Amino acid sequence: MFSPDSKFMDMIGRITDLILLNLIFLITCLPLFTIGAAVTAMYTVCFRLMREECSGIFKTYFRAFKDNFRQGTLAFLILAAVIVPAVYYVGFLVKLEGILRYACLPFVLIMIAGLMTGSYAFPWISQFENTITQAMTNALILSVSRLPRTVCILVINLMPLIVWFVNPELFLQVSFLWVALYFAAAAYMNAGLLWHVFKPYRTA
Repeated sequence: MFSPDSKFMDMIGRITDLILLNLIFLITCLPLFTIGAAVTAMYTVCFRLMREECSGIFKTYFRAFKDNFRQGTLAFLILAAVIVPAVYYVGFLVKLEGILRYACLPFVLIMIAGLMTGSYAFPWISQFENTITQAMTNALILSVSRLPRTVCILVINLMPLIVWFVNPELFLQVSFLWVALYFAAAAYMNAGLLWHVFKPYRTA
């Protein structure tokens, strides 16, 4: 079990990689406006880990962070400009009484579309060279055309919020996991779900 070539040691090594990746990701997110570039770089590392082509977590991450900074940041700002106001209006309108609360439905759809697009946009940018318009358009189209897979990705991405609303006590009990591992582990699982979705475009 403790042989360097065993599956157990491979698993331990991969978890260690993801913990390190998660730490780097959190640090580079601190200015907030760099979140998009950080997410894109994290996906770059995750895809390369899956292909066994990662030459080093730090080296791969920061090179991808630099290379995709502009597009990752633009994608984040566009999505924030769509999702944040939609969430605000949903929260405001749903508190109204009677038929007025149903005015929140268009904003719910906008919020869902934004989350779906974001779930594909950053992985897409990490793998392909497109204009930001092409990247966002492709992300939206793919998220709709692969809806069951998109739902799985959204559940993974929103897991902390889901746990918080279902069981706040459990959320606090496993809070160390959110800080130590969650973001990188979620990106790694999403990369696995998106692997075959992106494969035809890699060979095109």
